[in-house]
Amino acid sequence: MPRLKEKTLKKLAFSIAFIGIIVLYLISSNIDYTITSIDKITKENVGEKVKVRGMVSQVYGDNTTIIKIEQPSTLDVVVFDKIDIKEGDYIEVIGDVEEYNDGVEVIAKRVRVIG
Repeated sequence: MPRLKEKTLKKLAFSIAFIGIIVLYLISSNIDYTITSIDKITKENVGEKVKVRGMVSQVYGDNTTIIKIEQPSTLDVVVFDKIDIKEGDYIEVIGDVEEYNDGVEVIAKRVRVIG
């Protein structure tokens, strides 16, 4: 049985790793979450990823930004970065549902202004 040369083996390993990274990128870019109504988010959803949309009614905080969004129900969204969002913006948030002060909030992974 012929043995692969070290140079050929390195090229093969690099090619397979490169193809794997491309496949993972394509899979991750196609992941989509369905939009969840704020009034349907409860303590039973803690730990789940959600996508919510709503109008920004209040923004406050320094290093951590708290955004209150309405749909007509209200939900707090926590962002651990400074973010350029203002009252009246219509935003879409993807994040994790967490329990806080006997209620729920979303820890944002992605926030974008959509209108």
